[in-house]
Amino acid sequence: MLTDLWNLMKAYVPAKDKSIVAEKFVDICMDNGIEDDEIKELLGHDDELDEAIQYNLDIEDEDEDYYEDA
Repeated sequence: MLTDLWNLMKAYVPAKDKSIVAEKFVDICMDNGIEDDEIKELLGHDDELDEAIQYNLDIEDEDEDYYEDA
């Protein structure tokens, strides 16, 4: 569901603003009780979203590879 919501939102966001919107999207998810594990499941779907998740959850690149392989 979160992936679908992100894909819908990003279609309406100019390319130059996608990183900012991705960070806000992750912030809103976290503020509304979405568990870190659920947010981590979004890794690998979109570059801007991946960067926002890594930043907000303090994930290293090695951790990202683990979630992409899972």
